Amino acid sequence: MHLDLVNARSILYLAILGLVAVLPTSSWGLEPEAADHFETKIRPVLETYCAACHDPEDPDNHIKFLEANTAADIQHLRGIWGSTAAQLRNRTMPPPDEDQPSEKARLELAQWIDDHLRATACELGPYAGNVTTRRLNRLEYENTIRDLVGPELGYHETFPTDGGGGEGFNNNGETLFLPPMLMERYVEAAQEILDAAIVTPALHEQYSGDQLIPAGDAQESGARLLQPGQELTAGTVIYVSGDYELTIDTRNSTKEDLRLVLKLDGLPADRFKLNSKYEEQSFSTTVRLNRGFHAVAVYNPKEQPNIELLRLKVKELGIKRPQDAQKFHDRIFQAQDGKYAKDRAAATKLIHQFAAKAFRRPVSDDELKPFFALYDRGVSRNDPYEECVKLALKGILVSPHFLFRIEATPTSSELQRINDYELATRLSYFLWSSMPDQRLFDLARQGKLHQTPILKAEVQRMLQDPKANIFFDTFTGQWLGTKEVGGSVSPINGEYRDVYSSELAADFREEAVQLTTYIARENRSILDFLDADYSFLNDRLAKHYGLPQVKGRELRKVEVANGQRGGLLGLGGVHMVTSYPQRSSPVLRGAWVLETLLGTPVPSPPADIPALPKKVSEKDPKTFREKLEKHRDNPSCAACHDLIDPIGFGLDNYDLLGRWRDKTENGKPVDATGILPSGEKFAGPGELKKILLERKQEFARHFSRKVLGYALGRSLEDPDSCTIESLVTSLEENDYRFQTLIEEIVISTPFGYRQVVPLPAHSSH
Repeated sequence: MHLDLVNARSILYLAILGLVAVLPTSSWGLEPEAADHFETKIRPVLETYCAACHDPEDPDNHIKFLEANTAADIQHLRGIWGSTAAQLRNRTMPPPDEDQPSEKARLELAQWIDDHLRATACELGPYAGNVTTRRLNRLEYENTIRDLVGPELGYHETFPTDGGGGEGFNNNGETLFLPPMLMERYVEAAQEILDAAIVTPALHEQYSGDQLIPAGDAQESGARLLQPGQELTAGTVIYVSGDYELTIDTRNSTKEDLRLVLKLDGLPADRFKLNSKYEEQSFSTTVRLNRGFHAVAVYNPKEQPNIELLRLKVKELGIKRPQDAQKFHDRIFQAQDGKYAKDRAAATKLIHQFAAKAFRRPVSDDELKPFFALYDRGVSRNDPYEECVKLALKGILVSPHFLFRIEATPTSSELQRINDYELATRLSYFLWSSMPDQRLFDLARQGKLHQTPILKAEVQRMLQDPKANIFFDTFTGQWLGTKEVGGSVSPINGEYRDVYSSELAADFREEAVQLTTYIARENRSILDFLDADYSFLNDRLAKHYGLPQVKGRELRKVEVANGQRGGLLGLGGVHMVTSYPQRSSPVLRGAWVLETLLGTPVPSPPADIPALPKKVSEKDPKTFREKLEKHRDNPSCAACHDLIDPIGFGLDNYDLLGRWRDKTENGKPVDATGILPSGEKFAGPGELKKILLERKQEFARHFSRKVLGYALGRSLEDPDSCTIESLVTSLEENDYRFQTLIEEIVISTPFGYRQVVPLPAHSSH
């Protein structure tokens, strides 16, 4: 986002909030706020109820929000104060066995903190944050190889798993380090990739007897006498691993049968019997040869007469390459009708263009010297032209400039715009998890990409491109947790043996992805995630959910009106993620809604509290709800469970596979009613969705945070709150449209700028 736009929006927003703050409102019942309102009205109340545990002078206190003595001090403790407001609003603090503020005071405190944090979000000015040099994660590597070279060899599944970090995504630069074992794998992969894409002329070598080592006197036509106990060797270079045929042409001039041994790299590979006749005889065997130098030898055992060795042949039988290998080859070498130049000038042009795409920016001649040195090494060994080029390209594919997204280091704490090539890279890895395409490169070369209208137009183009499917898939699966469905999340209850299948799990994962894809590509409101009148179903899912028949295996948009489906809360994958392997869990479901949809962190249970059972006993007369109510009698549990459990109860009509039910696992009627700490009552998922829609600003803020964190590939920090609030404002002004959010992220300050951050900022909550 341009700085003038950022500042204008911030000033306007602050002005509006400032006006609101001084207007009398009957709902708040507040007088116009005095300059010392925090010092005289807010902090004293918090001291009364919180200082016993959170005294800033207490060395054992790690939550030091009361270090803020003035409203201005809050700016440097934003994360802690945001958590304070959430704890007050959710009634999880003060602890239930401590004195409590009145309900009116509690809500006024939380509202004041929320309003203050939002009003002051941009007081420190626009913030870009740290630029983290990051390795391509395994999916980004696979996609980049696809777009740069061609083959898709499944490295996104065979490379080590990338851990999540920051906002919970595996593209976070803080976790994408490079262990030595992975570097070795990159070297191997580079060779495999280029072998699959570059078609080296088939090997068909023939060595006459006089060409073998050790040298000796030749007979007619280059034949050699192989004396008893003698071994004649030919050295051959294999450029591509595969199956090769080794053939020996000999002549036995004796009247007895003889034996001959074929050796490969010093070890016997095959043995042949020569008949007692003078005519030429050929013997062949097939071996698997890896890339590199190999010694092929013929040995005449001792105590045998001389054998005439005429020829030794090495022939390529078959190299396993992708079906489109020739197409990849022609693209790399820019072949016209299958023909291309094979000289240094052609190699220079090819290597330069390949490196510029691989490094995602212009490259200098000095940078390319190491790669031309590799090319020249191949030439000096008389390698085929294709192998000389391959060696140079392999160097490029293991270069840090390919394996890492490297940007210029900021030189000032002032905002500095990243260049258009860096912007193209940020944009393409955000929406495609891959390198920029030619259009993005062209716009970067022309210096136009950073212009807001062009940037927004590129977002629209890229979202409609099939390559954006990877964004919908990876973001959705990691945000919701549904990527684990069918893997680490699977039922083990025998009751579901005839219902659950890997195909059903795949449908669950795809159902969530299709919802995100539709909302994004059709530019619908993100509030459809909370409540929609449609679902994405196929015949298997419709049958599983007990809905009218849908034909075919492809998921398609289907209108739903019974209140059981539509939005995230109707997804079978979500209910699997929020269940134990043997039963559903109101606690897991309530916590998931709070954390995943509203951004309300749920603390871990105290260490001294016994865990709830993870399976249901049919002999136990109590429902799980009754057990939870008993659990909440403990004051240590009540504060959190009073917040979590009612939401989970509202979803109890779903079993662990997301099917609608009227009875729980032990046969008792489902009670899907709930009362929130605020006093709001509801029954079932339909009424719960309405309550969530009333908290749409919380959802919009948290969803904005998740998408921004994914886009930036880093942890968000307190100063990022300016950007987050700006995104929420844009959503509110544009009917919460998904594409509005993505456009605003792409033109935002942290996406398009960098700066020196002298001290680590506090993490926001």
